[in-house]
Amino acid sequence: MENKNLHIISFNIPFPANYGGVIDVFFKIKALQNQGVNIILHTFEYGRQQSAELEKYCSQVYYYHRSTNFSKQLSTLPFIVKTRNAITLLQNLKKDNHPILFEGLHTCYFLNHPDLMERKKYVRMHNVEWEYYTHLAKMESNILKKTYFKLESEKLRFFEKKITNVDGILAISKMDKDYFEKKYPSVSTHYIPAFHPNEKVEIKEGRGEYILFHGDLSVKDNEQAAIFLLEKIMQKIDCQLIIAGLNPSGKLKTIIAKTKNAKLKANVSNDEMEDLVKNAHVNILLSFQSAGMKLKLLNALFKGRFCIVNDFIVKNTGLEDLCLVGEAATDFQKILSEVFQKEFSQTEVLERKERLEIVFSNQKLANEIKQIIFSS
Repeated sequence: MENKNLHIISFNIPFPANYGGVIDVFFKIKALQNQGVNIILHTFEYGRQQSAELEKYCSQVYYYHRSTNFSKQLSTLPFIVKTRNAITLLQNLKKDNHPILFEGLHTCYFLNHPDLMERKKYVRMHNVEWEYYTHLAKMESNILKKTYFKLESEKLRFFEKKITNVDGILAISKMDKDYFEKKYPSVSTHYIPAFHPNEKVEIKEGRGEYILFHGDLSVKDNEQAAIFLLEKIMQKIDCQLIIAGLNPSGKLKTIIAKTKNAKLKANVSNDEMEDLVKNAHVNILLSFQSAGMKLKLLNALFKGRFCIVNDFIVKNTGLEDLCLVGEAATDFQKILSEVFQKEFSQTEVLERKERLEIVFSNQKLANEIKQIIFSS
């Protein structure tokens, strides 16, 4: 049997797998390796340490410095691309003729380089990047950051056109698949949902004692959602709320401290976060933008009891009927009041198993990628 070797270029070191994008990358690597694909990983160092864990799943791991000095801002290329232009990456890719999977536009600096023109190349799209940056600009109050996000959005919108020469796009959500198919009809676009930490549904029946909101709290969208929950929803709810996640701001800490039935758990370990998700009666997930697939939604559905969301979280995921969906603060107050009168039943656990363990199986998704890359 022919060896199936694949270069994967990651925008950041994908372990520990403790936030959105790197979760998808890390569990994709694990699943592909389990499917017999030999992974050669190229990853940029950005605020994270090199990891021996990656060597368990990759035959080689190359690390590159990400240069983030201000001069990179002056380029017509997006900052997230220009800062990942290590020439040693190109040199390492040229050592063989294996296919290349670029993780996000971030890693696509050498996508159309003449030395790679004959290579099979695929891009994993974690969202429509320029739309995401437009949303960040709208949410940002700091004028310098707002300006950066606006400029980056425009640069990304232009740079995105470079993907027209790739062999395939792997879109993380159905909405993104529709966007790329319409915008780049000459490129094969495939819907490959997010890879995640869950092999099987592990939900405790019965009831929990609290509501959990979790996520990377340094992300503006998550902070805004947490504040909406605290100020608009929890004022009329007697239940305990736990807000858990990475790097909460001083502003968020202050609001939590002023809310009598809320408490903060900052920078908890992966194991502690898993326990919080499993033991909650309700996992509540809110967002004000629809970019990509919300990995925390999958995690909450695989591990947690009742899952209450708004439309931005669940729209076009195919998971709408496994969640309780609200929009206005009064909707969430009504749903929360009703759901705390119920226990999570064995029937509901089995329904999750039937849906999630088939459609969102990491091994199934890895096999699909393997067929796309190595059968074409």
